[in-house]
Amino acid sequence: MTMTRARFELVALVLLVLAVPLQAADARSRADAAVADILFDYDGAEEFASYAVRADGFVDITFARNMPDTLYSELLAKLQNHAHIPGVLTGKSGRACRLW
Repeated sequence: MTMTRARFELVALVLLVLAVPLQAADARSRADAAVADILFDYDGAEEFASYAVRADGFVDITFARNMPDTLYSELLAKLQNHAHIPGVLTGKSGRACRLW
């Protein structure tokens, strides 16, 4: 009986260890999809935004330095309030965009 319990505990530990990277990948993919969906609503977003998503789902996004402040505030609010994005680091230090 002791050997069976030890096997069970070992299997449970292995499953727990394997589940952590899967959860991280899931957080990254959900956040990435959320950012892509938000940016898709804005024509030319690939011209004025560049982003990366960390394994924990936090987003680091850089916008064009000449992006209008109202648009910047609108996008930032959408990113910060999205349920699948736990946090956002942002700035307007990217190269100037020809759209403005």
